[in-house]
Formats: sequence, structure tokens, C-alpha cells
Amino acid sequence: MDKKQINKAVRDYLFATAMTMFKYDGLPDNVRPEDLERMLLENGELIFTKWNDEYYIFQFTGAGKQNYLGQWDSYQVNNPYVNCNQVFTDKDAVKVRNTDNSVSLSGMLDMYSELLSESYITLNMSDVNARLSFLISAGDNATKASAELFLKQVYDGKQGIIGSQPLLESLSVNPLAEHRDFQSVIELNKFYYSDFFQKIGLTNLYNNVHDRISATETEFTATSIYPFVDNMKKNREKAVEKINELFGLNVTVEFTSSWDYRLKNGRNLTEQDFKDPDLFSTGSSEQAGEPEEPEAAGETEQAGEPETNKETENEDNN
Repeated sequence: MDKKQINKAVRDYLFATAMTMFKYDGLPDNVRPEDLERMLLENGELIFTKWNDEYYIFQFTGAGKQNYLGQWDSYQVNNPYVNCNQVFTDKDAVKVRNTDNSVSLSGMLDMYSELLSESYITLNMSDVNARLSFLISAGDNATKASAELFLKQVYDGKQGIIGSQPLLESLSVNPLAEHRDFQSVIELNKFYYSDFFQKIGLTNLYNNVHDRISATETEFTATSIYPFVDNMKKNREKAVEKINELFGLNVTVEFTSSWDYRLKNGRNLTEQDFKDPDLFSTGSSEQAGEPEEPEAAGETEQAGEPETNKETENEDNN
């Protein structure tokens, strides 16, 4: 894969992850939740309206009059697929924003897909370069061909034999310094993923450095991941309320389970919650909270060991 293909693959994955943030109930059959989210995440805003007795979500351009802030009071839709060339207003359409200022995720997706694709390319280059422990130079084409044949036999699992001393004398082997720092590249790659997930509200305290995360950093994480995604949710809830009021529907929107981790006993997690080392634990059953063996049972088992040893000694004496 070339860089462009890697970049697209990474961006598609990040976008697909962000697409799972919200779930809707009660939307009309003609309005799919995935289409609504895709348009909001890519474009930052859309309108929900009714056209020819069908509900639609449309991209639009500003129309009508502007207020002192430069905001338009109408929405121009030009959609040839449903033959809609119409100006809508707040009386027959609801504007749905991704955030308060209609910011999309396109910029963020582009940035992190670029960073991640570069780290994947670096990792791949490091992997390929790890195969090169030395360089071979040949004095002439015949020697070069003989050396290539010898190496091919070795790679094919055959015994390679050099036929003449002049061949050895015309070859030069130059060892290369080893540069196989895979771990730092892997950590950088994981950091980029973790940083993106954190920005869209999925706290991922990067496992490889989890033990080194300070209390200050966890407090920063707790207070920094909420505002952006909470603002996204607020704008969707506000739009849904207007849609229900204007069109007599019963649409609801909420976070999906992956984002609901923030709800603990019916409340948002606090900075103090983030200091709990087991908050994001996905480890063994003991970490999950299974009861430990009673201490008395352990003492009984230990107390029984000398008796077993004593019986063994008696048998030996007999």
C-alpha cells in the first residue's frame, strides 16, 4: 500500500469509530441515523425537513437575510436527486449542528490520519530495514550475478557454495549499524490513536504509559474530554426537541454504550474517579471485583500442610 491508501484506510477507521458515538430512536424510515451522523461529522451541519410528503436531511447554503452576526435566516437546498430546489426557513425545517459553531470532525480526522499513516510507514520501513545487517558490493557484473545467486540459494533454504577464490576477493561486505527501535514507533502510533480517542470522548489512558500517568494528567483528562462531546450531544438533543415539536415526531438521541462509561451510578465521572486505578481495568476476574478467598480458608490450608508432612515422615519411619 502507498501512503495515500494507508491514509485513507486509517481515516476510514477513525471516522467509523466516531460514527458510533450516538444512537437514535424514532427517526422516520427515510432518514437513516448513519446518514445523519455522516453529514454532521463531515459537514458540521444540515437541515431536517419534509419535502413531497417525505422526511429528508439536506445540505444547504445560507439564504434570505443576514443578521448583524452575518447569520442567514433561510436555507437554500439544491438537490437534483429528489428534485428539490427550495428555500426553507425555521417554520418548515430544523437546522441541526454538530457543535455550537457547526464545526465538523473533518480537520481532526485529516490530521490524525496523516500522523498515523506516517507512523505506519515508519514502522514498515523499520521492519524492512531490520533485514539489512550488511551491504555487499561487487567489483564486476559477473561477481554481482554470482553473489545474487548465492544469496538466493540461502533465502530458498539451499546450501550456498562459492566456487572460486577470486569471487571472494572481489566481494566486499560492509556491516550496517542496527536501527531497530520498533518500540518507540509503536508507542508513538498508540499515542496518536489514544489522543484521537480522547478528543472524541473515549478515554484511553494509553496502556504502555499507564503506570507513568500522574494524578495531574488524569485530572486533565477528566476535565478535557467532556466539553467537546457533551457539546455535540447538546446540539443533537436541542435539534431533536425542535424536530419533535415541529413535525410531531418522537425522536430521541443518546450516547452509545462505548461513551456511557462516563456515567457511574447515574452521574458523570469526576476527577477523583479518574484516580481510581481500576476505572478502566479490563483485566482478570479479580480486577473485575470477584470476591477473594476468605483468609481463614487460606490459613486452614496452610495449617494442614505440616500434618501432611508429618504423616509422610511416619510412613518413612515405618
